[in-house]
Order: sequence, then structure tokens, then C-alpha cells
Amino acid sequence: MIQTLEQVIDRLDAIVQESVAKSSPLGYFAALYKRVTIEVRDAIERGEFEDPLRMEKLDILFANRYIDAYEARQEGKAHSDSWAFAFEEASDRKLTTLQHLMLGMNAHISLDLGIAAAQAGHSDPLSLKKDFCHINTILESLIDDTQKRLTRMFRLFGLADRLLGPIDETLSIFSIGYARDKAWTQTLELCLLDDLKQVEHIKARDKAVANFARHISHPPSRLARIILFFVRVFGKGSIKDRILILDKTSQ
Repeated sequence: MIQTLEQVIDRLDAIVQESVAKSSPLGYFAALYKRVTIEVRDAIERGEFEDPLRMEKLDILFANRYIDAYEARQEGKAHSDSWAFAFEEASDRKLTTLQHLMLGMNAHISLDLGIAAAQAGHSDPLSLKKDFCHINTILESLIDDTQKRLTRMFRLFGLADRLLGPIDETLSIFSIGYARDKAWTQTLELCLLDDLKQVEHIKARDKAVANFARHISHPPSRLARIILFFVRVFGKGSIKDRILILDKTSQ
């Protein structure tokens, strides 16, 4: 198991490079996640968290859930339903980069985060809340930058940004904040359960998150499907190009 943030970043970078070589959409999430992890590492080094050692432990536990799922898939082993669906959808070339990113975030935030936080703060979960919530600030700071990267791949994102102004950023922040709020609730619930009940709770949560992932891949809204169609048609660049755009530490 990976034990330091530097090892996490190195492993995420290796996944990015593997994905570039294979032209795999799995590299989209890995590239974004690498940038997020670098930002969290830097925030820890700047002393932005009340308990930096615990936050580092949480981030490592969190990352290992994704890395373990990725490596299990590579070896043909079983892993969570949420990640299984996200990985399987990598073969669907009709999905947009945004959908692939959302599938990864759905599995990692909606399932993995609450589990990792419960492991890191099981003895006193409430003392973790301030640092847990500070991560939202870091994620918010990356939204505009990520949107600019997506605009380089899909001009329609730029048009939507000019038409909607700050509304789309606000919705993105709300969506991430909402998912993390649900993860925090899951953290508290897990800390109150014994080991057997935790397993049952995680299974049920995994099933619900995997079911929601199907709505990301195949939105029930006709308008959403139309927008995604045009985003796909007017997109530019190869999978490799798009991964590299998401991967660069600065734009």
C-alpha cells in the first residue's frame, strides 16, 4: 500500500502515462486527480490544516481506494460496483470527457471519501470536520482552471461560460459541495457502526452510487443528451491530447 503523498502523486502520474500510451479515457480522471492531490499536498505544507498529519493520512487512505480499484481492474480482480462501472464506461467512446470525469468523481467522492474519512477520524470524527470542509475551498479554486482546460477541447464550454457568467461555476461548486456533504454524513454514519454493519452500509452505498453513475452515462433528460451530443460532435483533439491538457500543472 502506498504510504506517502509523493508516492500517491508518482502512482497517479504513472496511471496518466499508461492511459496516454493506451489512448484510454481513464487518464482524464487520473490527470485531474493528480492536480488535486498536488494542491492538497501544497496546502498541507503551507499549514492550512489544523491537523496536517491526519489530513495527510486521510489523503493517502483516500487515494489508495482509487489506486487499489484501478490496479484490481488491471489484474481482473473484483472491486467496488461504482468503480467497476466507471472503468467499464471507458470503452464507450460516445461519452464526453466531462462524463468520464464525472464518473470518476462520483465513485471517488460519493463512495470512497466517506470511507477514508471514517478510517482517518474514527476516534473523534467531529474534530476532522473543519479540515474536511477546507478541501472544498481547494476544489473550488480548481473549477475555473479545469473549465478553461475543457474549453480548449470543446468550444461549447466557452460559449456556455460567456452566456451563463458565474452561474455554471456556482452550480459546479454546489455539486461538489453537495457530494462532499453526503460523504461527511457517510463518515459520521460509519463511525457509529460496528464492523459488520459498516460492511453492509458500504455495500448499500456502493450500489446507490453505481446506479447514479448510469444517469451520468445515459442522462434521462433529453436536453442533456442533446447538449452532450453537440459537445461530442464539436470536440477536438485526441484522447491523448485531452489527457495532456488536463494533466499540465499550469495552463
